[in-house]
Amino acid sequence: MDTGEQSRRNNFDFLRILASFLVLVSHQYALNGLPEPAIFQMSIGTFAVLIFFSISGFLVSQSWRQDPDGLRFLLKRFLRIWPGLAVVTLIAAFILGPIVSTLDAQAYFSHPDLRDFLRNLKITTIRYVLPGVFENNMHLRAVNGSLWTIPLEVRCYFALLVVGCLGLMKRRWPVALGTILFSIYYFGFRHDPLNYQHHFALYFFAGVCLDLYRRTWEARPAYLLGAAGAVSLALHLVSADRTALLFLIPALAVTIGTRATPIINRFGKYGDISYGVYIYAFPVQQTVLWMIGKDFPFATGLMIAAAVTIACALLSWHLVEHPALRLKTYLSARIAWPRLFGCYPRG
Repeated sequence: MDTGEQSRRNNFDFLRILASFLVLVSHQYALNGLPEPAIFQMSIGTFAVLIFFSISGFLVSQSWRQDPDGLRFLLKRFLRIWPGLAVVTLIAAFILGPIVSTLDAQAYFSHPDLRDFLRNLKITTIRYVLPGVFENNMHLRAVNGSLWTIPLEVRCYFALLVVGCLGLMKRRWPVALGTILFSIYYFGFRHDPLNYQHHFALYFFAGVCLDLYRRTWEARPAYLLGAAGAVSLALHLVSADRTALLFLIPALAVTIGTRATPIINRFGKYGDISYGVYIYAFPVQQTVLWMIGKDFPFATGLMIAAAVTIACALLSWHLVEHPALRLKTYLSARIAWPRLFGCYPRG
């Protein structure tokens, strides 16, 4: 979900937008009470999130290497995540909620669930329900079920900050070794399908490793894909499919993302709407289902929800996210902070 300072002449915008729509489609099934489509024995929504974390690790690592200052790093991450999250939270709480709630205005605005929902503004805490909202939907009262991954990604940012401030990003091999050892520990000894923090963090740091070793593989990406494919196949043959995907998905996502394929490398021409699609799709889908009912034709409901979500995402990018991201340039050019946790800015 982080754009990084990556040039737009690549396929990353396309991949992020594709992943965000995979999440939208997956949730459309779930919100209609239908089984979600699966790939590699996981829902396509989970598969898309693994792509997001792989790309995020790659681009955020690049951002750190370009400007290894701890405070600026945190502020850049904050500017990418919080403004969009804050706006969608406030819209849901103070505009959408009162409209669709079964409670009257006084009961709604005095309800403790409303105050609890506003804790989403903290980023590290996510709440999903508003009082009396979507009471007749399949997933009653759930306003924005997509936001649960945001605190997980924020914790990955902090982990990378610690790694960077310890100077490990300059040596590279400790980061790669640590990622490999933790993957062995997680998949081999402490595998918990519900421990998404550890699972997604491995994909994030797989992306980090691909950035740190970029000069090794970028000129010959076929070698990277061949090696990742061979390791994945070997792990599959010994029934270690989850571990196999850790090698395969980040390698594919980053390799495809760093290419500049005609047509698809222009998907971000009108803005990177991937984050906007991700944070607006769920409340839009719930609202559409609230209006038309779950017995409405699935494909039609999906198209309506997708169209409205695209409109919301475009507005979010141009009115909220992009203006906030412009401050990154100001941070890099105008502000120079002293040492922070042992981190020094370059030159």
